[in-house]
Amino acid sequence: MSIALIVGGSDDLARRMSGAIGHPTVALGAEAVVADGASLLRGLDPATLPEAIVFTDEVPLARALSMADEVRAVRPDIDMVLIATAERDVMRDAMRAGIRDVAASIEEPVLLAGLRDRLDARSGGARLAAMTPMPQPPIDFTSRTVVVVSPKGGVGKTSVSSNLAVALAKQSPMEVVLLDLDLQFGDLSTVLDLEPIHTLADAFGAAARDNLLLKTYLTVHPTGFYVLCGADSPAANDKVGGEQVVQLIRQLQDQFRYVLIDTAAGLDDATLAALECADDVVLMSTMDVACLRGVRKEIELLTELSLLPDSRHVVLNFADKQTGLRVKDVEAMLGMPVDFVLPRAKEVPASANRGVPLLASAKSGPFVKTVKALSKRIDDRARASEEKRGHRRMEVA
Repeated sequence: MSIALIVGGSDDLARRMSGAIGHPTVALGAEAVVADGASLLRGLDPATLPEAIVFTDEVPLARALSMADEVRAVRPDIDMVLIATAERDVMRDAMRAGIRDVAASIEEPVLLAGLRDRLDARSGGARLAAMTPMPQPPIDFTSRTVVVVSPKGGVGKTSVSSNLAVALAKQSPMEVVLLDLDLQFGDLSTVLDLEPIHTLADAFGAAARDNLLLKTYLTVHPTGFYVLCGADSPAANDKVGGEQVVQLIRQLQDQFRYVLIDTAAGLDDATLAALECADDVVLMSTMDVACLRGVRKEIELLTELSLLPDSRHVVLNFADKQTGLRVKDVEAMLGMPVDFVLPRAKEVPASANRGVPLLASAKSGPFVKTVKALSKRIDDRARASEEKRGHRRMEVA
């Protein structure tokens, strides 16, 4: 069977359209593609793109035409449809962008019948196998994976991860994805006030090895980054292994400049798999001896396993003089310098309870300033690495 993609649609609309045309249909929300810097084709193999793409009127006309032109450049055989008022100028621009049909409604019977017949014909015959090789989308970039870890829970990993995503997204809008890799009790959707239609469990299911389907399972945060939220049930990912985690991260690396990963406490299989893919690790600790000893053991083990990236960032959270420890005491216990110190601040848990990252609502303060500094450090290293490797990024309009 042929596959159709609705750009700017819902899962319900995709189900209705699939029933009408008799071919599997998936939906990609408009919020995922309308922002500057968002790319429809990033990370997708031109040879495996859907046979039909429908751009709904939820997507601004100029953006829909731009994406259609992008698709036409790599796969002119794809059947593209635009939902818009059939004015002369619109029809002309649509034809130039490679769009076949323009209709006022996606549920127009004539449109659906024509699309169904064309997809049926594709399914029954050869699918342009003799076509010359297609060029890849004009994007050249180096993805960077940042993993946030700690041996203990309650040290602020999720607060730092979610706020770091906001900070990185300000530097690279729509080029950041935040992955909730706490397979049992991930709560990023709560601290970000998101109600995802799809979760991590879906990503390990039908989306495995399918970058297009995976992209439809991501939730867009209002501040300009994507989130793959944790599953609703603690048992949903019981059988997920390290190889599946690595495969998922590699898929995300194909599509995003930054893959930011919030992990569970300790070093479970999922966290170890994430560290196999990591360029940066953020080591979180608090100013208590038990946690510091745990972090030291964690560092020693990861070093022994060759899983500790060269680019590492030690973050000391809930810093408080009343603990009786100083930063230099902490450094002596860890055997490495502390890079960032986050003082105890009541506004951080308050913002998490509201579901609004502090960096999205506050412009200043010690926490905001420190997370921005961490973000800049990661971004600077990413760009330095790109320059060293000779990569030059090209933007897709």
